[in-house]
Amino acid sequence: MRTTKYLPLLGLCAVLGLAQTPQELVNDGKNTDNVTTHSMGYDRKSYSPLKQINKSNVKRLAPVWSTSLMNDQGELAAPVVYNGVMYLINGKWTFAIDVESGRQIWRTRVELEPGVSRAPINRGAPAIYNGKLFRVTIDNHVLALDMKSGKELWNQKFADANDGFYSTSAPIIATFHMTGAV
Repeated sequence: MRTTKYLPLLGLCAVLGLAQTPQELVNDGKNTDNVTTHSMGYDRKSYSPLKQINKSNVKRLAPVWSTSLMNDQGELAAPVVYNGVMYLINGKWTFAIDVESGRQIWRTRVELEPGVSRAPINRGAPAIYNGKLFRVTIDNHVLALDMKSGKELWNQKFADANDGFYSTSAPIIATFHMTGAV
């Protein structure tokens, strides 16, 4: 049995003082300034408690900025937001964008394996934790990027498309702490 076939979650140990804490991940959806997990929480309700937009004022909404995600595939992927930066993905790119201005902070191209012919479709989102952004690619890799620079920190293949596997969902961050003897 190959143990690299599936990567349902990333187990990471917390490092104090860096970016997101396990508590922020668990309580996602309660802090409306940051969206640290796909669907605003581990329960995946995709629910926001914000009340500023409602039936009586939705008609008055107007865009304050727009940007191109440099991909004509018509993909849909949810962003995550942390400390005023929105992180977005598509089949070709990963972006960090300033929420207030729409200014692109960085972008990193996704390098696919040679011969990948499937159309890039991502419906998940990136996941963020401990100063790193994690994302899945259409050729079955999970990448870790530095949240400040977009530099790729590591790249791990988790399944082979030739075996019929592919992933379009978001990685899930799971933290654990071991105590005592096992």
